[in-house]
Amino acid sequence: MELLRDDVFETVLDRMNDEFESHDFIFAMMRRFPREYTYALYECRRAKDPIRTLHSKIGRKLSGMKGRIGKTRKKTSRNVRGLTSTNQFWKKLENKPGD
Repeated sequence: MELLRDDVFETVLDRMNDEFESHDFIFAMMRRFPREYTYALYECRRAKDPIRTLHSKIGRKLSGMKGRIGKTRKKTSRNVRGLTSTNQFWKKLENKPGD
């Protein structure tokens, strides 16, 4: 899945504020990589809820970026459907891997 490549996540992450939420990350990803996002969503088409499935994959990938970002708190905010849902907040950490 092209959308879940490390370089895609780094590109989006570099443009995020020092503290951000998963929903904002997804919105930024959709704007910066619309083709990749659409293709990744299409790849999830057989899931009961393709949007939730894709966004869960994005969230798991964010969770795996240890050393680059860390979880802070959970809060509710509007998702891509315009509905309020629970959302993870993140904070960029001081050192990038390899620094």
